[in-house]
Amino acid sequence: MVLERAINKLDELLVTKEILDEIEGVIGRPKFHVGKNEIEYYIRSIEDIAQKIVSTNTLTQGSRDATDNKFIECAIAGRADYIVSGDSHLLEMKKYGKIPIVTAKEYLGIVR
Repeated sequence: MVLERAINKLDELLVTKEILDEIEGVIGRPKFHVGKNEIEYYIRSIEDIAQKIVSTNTLTQGSRDATDNKFIECAIAGRADYIVSGDSHLLEMKKYGKIPIVTAKEYLGIVR
């Protein structure tokens, strides 16, 4: 699993405040039935294993869904080797500049 690789320090996970905010908003949706304490624990856990990036990039051209640009901006600022995503708008791009955009399954196939 991709997250396990970051926990075990095999890979580096990059996040920004905006990405953490989105994660918090998504897992806080009623359909997931996750309580406030669990959400806070999950966010703190990600912060513990991830490198927090401050992105100064603002893309004018990126994903068809401009709300996804935060992931590309983080990858650029953090000099990422890959963007790992399940988001269809990002995946249809296939890459941004020289940064490949791949699914978790594709990424795990590459790094194994």
